[in-house]
Amino acid sequence: MADEKAPAFEETKWWIDRRAVKERDKSAAPPVRGIIEKWAVELLENYNQDEAAKNLVDINLKFFRELKVDAGQWGYYSLDIGKYPPDKLEKIKAALPLPAGARGIVIDAGFSVRVMITGEPVGERYVDINFVDTPSLDYWVKGQLIEERVFGNIGEALKRIRPDLPNYVIPTEDSR
Repeated sequence: MADEKAPAFEETKWWIDRRAVKERDKSAAPPVRGIIEKWAVELLENYNQDEAAKNLVDINLKFFRELKVDAGQWGYYSLDIGKYPPDKLEKIKAALPLPAGARGIVIDAGFSVRVMITGEPVGERYVDINFVDTPSLDYWVKGQLIEERVFGNIGEALKRIRPDLPNYVIPTEDSR
């Protein structure tokens, strides 16, 4: 044990390689031991950030199409891995009143909840708010990520998002 030498830093940062996927040296990758590690390596092998962003937008639009939520209403989708505390969810929805003509979708992951709010036309402009320990907001217009924000906690996120919410989802004359 004492004779074993720790791998050099350069050998342990295989996931940071910034060269094109085809040019990357995969030999520096550590051996995969467990099921979770194998799954993660397979998932991230040949990871393409542009394709991932496109897939995320496609999934978000699929939620809007399939849940068919009317203006002024909230839809709900559970990932069936637990249930977010109902009192906390109601607090989030109450703190984010839907602007006129907007609709919201709650995606419940049990330990966290994602809220997407869009105006008309559905899915053209929307915010995707992830309520985790450090909540984040992504603002999308016509499939393009326009803004990302991160907040220190849920209270701060609700306080800072609420006044800006209509500007995100209701188009102005300048943004049409």
